[in-house]
Amino acid sequence: MPSFSNGNLSADIANTIMNNTLMEAQMGINRERSERVAPSDPVMSARTSRAGAYATTYQASAAVTERVKRQFADFVRSTGGDGAGIAAAMNDQDFFARWGGHVSQYGLRRGDVADAMTAYWVLNWQIANDVRSVDRSQVQAVKAQVRQNMTSNTQFGALNNAQKQEMAEALILNFIAQSVAYEDAMRANDATMQRRLQNAARTRFRNEMNVDLRQLRLGGSGFTAAS
Repeated sequence: MPSFSNGNLSADIANTIMNNTLMEAQMGINRERSERVAPSDPVMSARTSRAGAYATTYQASAAVTERVKRQFADFVRSTGGDGAGIAAAMNDQDFFARWGGHVSQYGLRRGDVADAMTAYWVLNWQIANDVRSVDRSQVQAVKAQVRQNMTSNTQFGALNNAQKQEMAEALILNFIAQSVAYEDAMRANDATMQRRLQNAARTRFRNEMNVDLRQLRLGGSGFTAAS
């Protein structure tokens, strides 16, 4: 099953940033090391001067949230799911607060696109590799990788507040849907469904980002290429 996106520029930029970060990890590239080795290189110097220039935080708007929720329910319906049921569930409970409560143990929070991306990537890596737990230091290392690519991406820098919120909230809703499905399969001890969801996570990233999550290792430095 593909992941939900809001079908606009912010979704394309999210995929680009994810691809850049994870491809670097898969190929074993360390950007900071390369910048130290050749600081006089004009391309590297330009990249360094841009790093940290773009804020990843946003101020949430209720109107934007309602629009993203409607789009998510429509997406679920279009893929054969219970769109009406999802819409009702989102009205009954705050999915974004639920997400925030879960990821806070890893030092992530609402209102930051980098945090939403980090949580989404780590979750899919866990599902694809059937890894049941990760620690805060590993998640924070991935966040550093994400933030480095995000803050130096000029397309991301051109996004307005609403577009950043749309990007983050689409990732959050994907996180909720995918994590609930996997948790339900584990709770039911449904090995067939677990394998199906594991393969779906792998396929999703291979198709959308051209990255094989099973060729990545998660450690104290974040994602690195599996040896």
